[in-house]
Amino acid sequence: MRRWKLLIANAFAFVAPVPLVAPIAFAAPIAFVALTAAVTLACLPEQERTSYGPAESLGPRKFPEPDNPVPVVDAGAPSASDLCDGKGPIQAGACSKSWKTDIYEAMIKTTGTMKCAGGVTCHVDGTGTQPFISNDDASKAWAQLAHYKIAAVNKPYIDVCSKDNPDNSGILCNLGGTCGSSKMPKTEVGTQATDAQLDTIRTWLACGAPNN
Repeated sequence: MRRWKLLIANAFAFVAPVPLVAPIAFAAPIAFVALTAAVTLACLPEQERTSYGPAESLGPRKFPEPDNPVPVVDAGAPSASDLCDGKGPIQAGACSKSWKTDIYEAMIKTTGTMKCAGGVTCHVDGTGTQPFISNDDASKAWAQLAHYKIAAVNKPYIDVCSKDNPDNSGILCNLGGTCGSSKMPKTEVGTQATDAQLDTIRTWLACGAPNN
C-alpha cells in the first residue's frame, strides 16, 4: 500500500508542471513570429510601407514639356461660378472682340492659325500638355484657360476677374515667350501670334476676357 502511494505521488509530481510549462511552450513561437514581423516591417523602405491606393492611381502621369510653364491646375471644364473667389467672372459689358470667333476659332482651334488645341498638337483635351484645350467646344476651352494658372509668373492664363488689366493674364507672356518659356505655339505646330492678333487678344482681355 505504501508503494502505491509513493507511485501516485511521483506521478503527480511529474504531471503537475505540465500546465505551467505548456503555455510557455506555445507562447514562445507566437512571440517569435510577432517579433520577426515587426523587425521586417521596420526594415522595409518607406515607400514599401505606404498604401498605394486604388489601382487607377498607378496610371501613367503626364508632365509638362520643357518649353511650357509648369501647370498648377487644370480642372477640365469646371463651373465658372467658382472663379474670382466664388463671385464668378466680371460682367464688363459689350466687347468689340469675341472669344468664340476672333480668338478661339481664328487662332486656338486646329483650324486656326496657332493650332493650340486638339488633333496632334500640344494641348489635346485630356491627354496633351496642360492646360488642356477643347478643340470642339469654345465654352469648355474658355473655362479650362480661366481655371489655369502659370506658376512661373503667378498669373491666371486669362484673367476673368478684372478689366482694363490685360497684362494680368498669362496668355500674353506665354505667346510672347516672357514667362519662363519660349514663344508659343511651337513653330512646327502652328504660326506664332502676329502683332495684330496680340492686339486682338489684349483688347478682349481688357474687357474682362468674357466668354462671348
